[in-house]
Amino acid sequence: MTAVPDDPDDPALIAAKRALRAELRRRRDARPAERRGADDRARADVLLTRLELAGPACIAGYLSAGSEPGTLAIVHRLAGRGFEVLLPASRDGAWAEPAWARYSGPDELQLGPRAISEPRGDRLPAEAVARAQVVLCPGLAGTARGERLGRGGGWYDRVLPLVTGTRVLLLNDDEVLEALPVGPLDARVDAIVTPTAFRECRA
Repeated sequence: MTAVPDDPDDPALIAAKRALRAELRRRRDARPAERRGADDRARADVLLTRLELAGPACIAGYLSAGSEPGTLAIVHRLAGRGFEVLLPASRDGAWAEPAWARYSGPDELQLGPRAISEPRGDRLPAEAVARAQVVLCPGLAGTARGERLGRGGGWYDRVLPLVTGTRVLLLNDDEVLEALPVGPLDARVDAIVTPTAFRECRA
């Protein structure tokens, strides 16, 4: 992959990210439902085995949408094992301002903006993520150095600098790449979980 400048407003960087996101979304959408389900179950087992060893009290997760690696079962299993789980929550009908809410079961979820599910409970400020020892992050791809290609909205790039715990990216195996077009505002992650492995990242 050709290197691109680190200027976040550089047209080459923007174009490279846009093209790669489109390709990765196309690949995700083309994955058969049976394979997605099997990968989701395997990924959940890898993650939960690791978390049970680490023993965090609070975990910040997210609820997947569309063809993303599934997370509802992960969130439900975490809550069922006694972890406090924080989830992204919208304010005023939009995702413009990061906020969190506690997960209290599938019956307390509602469909939020952009068809993303969220808790109905009280909103917590963005800084509440600092309570979590582990933060699960969505993304389209990552590298062994911890580089992350997000979905393009910038929500997690604003939140991740507030994180004091371990930042974990959930991906499919073929989305761990050798290089990514990234800029100085792209927050890194500490580990990547796929259906086959928990990979610690080394910058």
